[in-house]
Amino acid sequence: MRFNILDAVNDLKVKISNAEKLSINEMSRQLVSTGFKCIRCGECCRARSGDNTVILFPDEIRLIIDTYGMTPNEVCEPSIPQFIDERGILHCFEWVLKRHSSGDCIFIQADNTCRIYQQRPWICSTYPFFLGFTNGAAKPDIMVSECKGVGRQINNDDALKLAKLLKGRLLAEITEEIRLLENLEGFEDWEPTRFYSSKGHHGYTIAVHDSSGMTYITD
Repeated sequence: MRFNILDAVNDLKVKISNAEKLSINEMSRQLVSTGFKCIRCGECCRARSGDNTVILFPDEIRLIIDTYGMTPNEVCEPSIPQFIDERGILHCFEWVLKRHSSGDCIFIQADNTCRIYQQRPWICSTYPFFLGFTNGAAKPDIMVSECKGVGRQINNDDALKLAKLLKGRLLAEITEEIRLLENLEGFEDWEPTRFYSSKGHHGYTIAVHDSSGMTYITD
């Protein structure tokens, strides 16, 4: 499979230009209309409620490590591999917040509080909302994940703060993806890893790609 990095980067640059034009006030009004209040149920952090994958960017990893005196291995793990190269190395994009063998986030505590709440990632700080370009639209829409807190009253100040976070998250996501792709030169040809879910990655070397470059991990 041939992946055109230049075309993908150009498409992302158009998206970031459109994202920069988003109105915080308009998004805030939409959030007030939808409504949200976190009820501290902890369901978004636990595997029993569905996919609780949290993608981490390099600066988010560094912030958690520096703040809590942790090692990278204590904070994150590779995301699911996306392709395998001719040497048999599995390649994945970005890191994800580490989880227990149960699938629950390692930072969720028994009382449903988060051990890294003040430095929680973009995904956690904006949940259950995110901005997405749906059906090829030029302007991103506010999307809502399933959450027991949706529909509850949110005041204007909190809605405004959340709108700012959503815009910041989208810009960070697009910027990260552009930089990641720009570092992918030399990996335009690859084959999807169709076997990953059944065989896992044990015994393989994994290459994790992000905006800081590529990191090799041997299991």
